[in-house]
Amino acid sequence: MSTELTKEEKIQIINNHIKNLKTNKYNLEVSLIEESSLELVSDITVSSLTTEISNTVSRIQALEAEIIKL
Repeated sequence: MSTELTKEEKIQIINNHIKNLKTNKYNLEVSLIEESSLELVSDITVSSLTTEISNTVSRIQALEAEIIKL
């Protein structure tokens, strides 16, 4: 027997993913602050963190667009 998720259930799942992504984004931002505070800042680490933050923002935007489609 197959049970379809309701629109509300799908939105709730997506919102949970968005919350997790926003938490992850904040953690990355804190890591960036920490890295930037060092005497010898690693450009590679800063670049990697910045890229990951940007990718996380893109994921959040994609999920928010998916909610609109529902």
